[in-house]
Amino acid sequence: MGKQRPLVPAREKPSCYRRAMSDSVNISSSSTAEATAPAATTHEMHGHGSGGTSDVWLHNLEATASLTIASGTLIAACGAHGALPSSAVSEWIVDCLVPFQLPIFYFCLGFLYQRYRTTRTKRTWAANLRRELALMGIPFVAFTILVLLTNSLTGGAPPFTIGTLVESLFVTPVVPVGYFYTCLIIYAVTPTVKSRRNARGLIVAAALAKVTIVVLLSLPATASFAEHLPYALTSVAENWLWAAGGMAVALYRGLPILRGREKVWALGALWIAASIVTFRAGWIGEASHAVLDGLGVLWCTSLFATVFRGGRQNRFFGFVTRYTMAIWLFHGMFLALYFHLLAIAGFTASATPGLAGLGALVVCYGAPVLVMGALSHLGKTGVIVYPARYLPPTPTAIIRKTPR
Repeated sequence: MGKQRPLVPAREKPSCYRRAMSDSVNISSSSTAEATAPAATTHEMHGHGSGGTSDVWLHNLEATASLTIASGTLIAACGAHGALPSSAVSEWIVDCLVPFQLPIFYFCLGFLYQRYRTTRTKRTWAANLRRELALMGIPFVAFTILVLLTNSLTGGAPPFTIGTLVESLFVTPVVPVGYFYTCLIIYAVTPTVKSRRNARGLIVAAALAKVTIVVLLSLPATASFAEHLPYALTSVAENWLWAAGGMAVALYRGLPILRGREKVWALGALWIAASIVTFRAGWIGEASHAVLDGLGVLWCTSLFATVFRGGRQNRFFGFVTRYTMAIWLFHGMFLALYFHLLAIAGFTASATPGLAGLGALVVCYGAPVLVMGALSHLGKTGVIVYPARYLPPTPTAIIRKTPR
């Protein structure tokens, strides 16, 4: 943590959830049928139809993952600028707790995709892909430009140029928007499953892809080769399994995955113990992350599906879930600008770490909420964060008539 890090990471690496979020510190046509489709709710992140109280657990899980990712960025930013001393706890958070939050997003995306969409024909597959190109493409393009402009302003890399913009949009995306890039590819190669046999086949294929990329990145003889593979290939290979798992759980109606709070907390204790042992022993790598990520996703999905079973909600999550995507997308850039402005003003974060850290905390979590609130009242500018709130309703042809 004491090592100086760039204000905004140059590119989102193939291992896009290793330190991707914590490193970003400076960082269809309308129709009559569409009129009857459900509109996106204020809690809708992926633009898929909301099941109301039945999806409360998922919205809360996504919000928690977003807050956790932001905490990793905050720790990394404060550590890099001297506002937070290096410690084993902060390093454990960044190395172990933060990395499995993005797989949670992929799991939730797969779950919602299978639960609310049907893409078993060429027509529905194409209609869904057009819809997703809008839902994912708008924030992808918008925040690619914003991140590159922030880099240019704060001295990060890569700066905004036509060349870096083209490369970031089509070859290697910047943090944090590689998630959208990967999701679009997953949508393109993964139709919704219609049977348990289909689900098993999908899980096997995704697991083989995951094992292959982990082995290639872990072996000294193949690591260099794997690191130079196209981002699209490595990112999908690493994250397809989480989306496929979410689809399978939706098909099997297998929530909560672990039944009983005792089992859930036992799994949580296992994950904590395993992560601490792995961290202390210095075993952090592709293989250990794959295991910890899998256990973490299983634990958190079971925990939230149990705690919020029946659609129980509280005021905290009722508020935070309205800003899940905003916090995730904005916080890295705002922290970058915050520390850049401190430097311009002549303030040294290490001289007043408490004050600088408190300011960073407010900027990390408060500024995205304020900006999103402002965008929501400035015409349709909020579309860059939540396209589903502004675009025409989802075509009824791709909506599953009876959500799983």
